[in-house]
Amino acid sequence: MGRTGTFLAANHYGVHPDMIVMAKALSGGLVPCGAVLMTDTIYKSVFHSLRRAFIHTSTFSENAMAMRVALATVEVLIREHLIERADKVGGEFRQRLSEALRPYEMVKEVRGQGLLCGIEFQTPRSLRLRLSFEPFKAIHTGLFGQMVVMRLFQEKNLLTQVCGNNFMVLKVAPPLVVSERQIESCVASIRDVVETVHFSTTFWSHALALGRRAMSL
Repeated sequence: MGRTGTFLAANHYGVHPDMIVMAKALSGGLVPCGAVLMTDTIYKSVFHSLRRAFIHTSTFSENAMAMRVALATVEVLIREHLIERADKVGGEFRQRLSEALRPYEMVKEVRGQGLLCGIEFQTPRSLRLRLSFEPFKAIHTGLFGQMVVMRLFQEKNLLTQVCGNNFMVLKVAPPLVVSERQIESCVASIRDVVETVHFSTTFWSHALALGRRAMSL
């Protein structure tokens, strides 16, 4: 819902889905809320009579409070131009990240769309870092990324994730209302942790110790 700079990410590519399931951001994270969007043609074929409307229902659907919150969320997105802002701020955020992380050999690329950003790491070229990194791959392909996530959370109060289909990609998704000061703090925090990865033996020794303990369980 606006995170990538358009209402749906598909809109960037001229894709117009016949049906899409939405949740999470629909209520601004306040209450559990989900909805199904569909074209008029599909809607009229599914709900063309009262009898058909009752077939496609459930005990907990049509929750009045959840729907009221969803409408309020959509209203705020439109009124405060948060979708357009996500596109602009996201581009600036990635540019700052790219500049801050350019000196570090393990950073392959900073990419994304709107305020959905990814930092892809790669196997280091230097022998010093390879000697530390290779044991991580032997323990688990996701260990390196999870250690970066843990450092950012414990030391910088910054919540990130590794991508499920590529453990070497760190997902950074600031809220659509993120401030300029928060953007600066986020970039500095990520740079500090990446600096630790490249120049502190503590990062690697701590992570390997955790990995060995996990393997012994």
